Amino acid sequence: MASLPLIRISPSEFQFSESRAGYTSRLRLTNLQNQAVGFKFKTNAPHKFLVRPVVCSLTKKGMAIDVVVKSTSPINDADRFLIQTVALDIDEAEGLDSTKWRTLDPTRIMEDLIHCTLGRRRSSVSSQDSLSPPASPTLVAVSHVYDPYTPLPSHKSYEKQDERFANGLARRFYDILPGIDLNDWSWSEFGLFVAACFILGFLVPVFRYALSL
Repeated sequence: MASLPLIRISPSEFQFSESRAGYTSRLRLTNLQNQAVGFKFKTNAPHKFLVRPVVCSLTKKGMAIDVVVKSTSPINDADRFLIQTVALDIDEAEGLDSTKWRTLDPTRIMEDLIHCTLGRRRSSVSSQDSLSPPASPTLVAVSHVYDPYTPLPSHKSYEKQDERFANGLARRFYDILPGIDLNDWSWSEFGLFVAACFILGFLVPVFRYALSL
């Protein structure tokens, strides 16, 4: 007997709209259970998308949250997401994050495949049992990396160069500061952090020189 659905996903796919800033989509998750439900997103294009929130818990029945996905790269038919959902007790739901998620029993987790489209619409769906997951390509945890460069329609080669540069910069950033989760930061906060690093990098040698006099 199949398990009852945990959440309602509406719409059933990420329907992206295009603007000068890139591509944006939004869907709503609603808790259908009389207990807390947690979710986590994975994707087969981890360096292409920014997802907020990536991991979260809906603590009571009827509670809903909007999930926003952004990308500066064009959307294609190969792009897709996997949403994992799980029923939680009070202690598990409190402060749910990626680290805490990894401690959960995988056999409790349900999965749904979410496709990406540009403008098309479908009805909502509910989460299904992970015992019979849909066939899909390898999916990895959603990256917190978001390409800050706006695509230039008349210069496709520049767009690809910018994407490679952004991905490489992000990887180097995580190598240096692996404990910082960019998913919890806005771009203005990230900009202030980078500016502070540059200022400190300039002031430290100055202070050392002054102390040596």
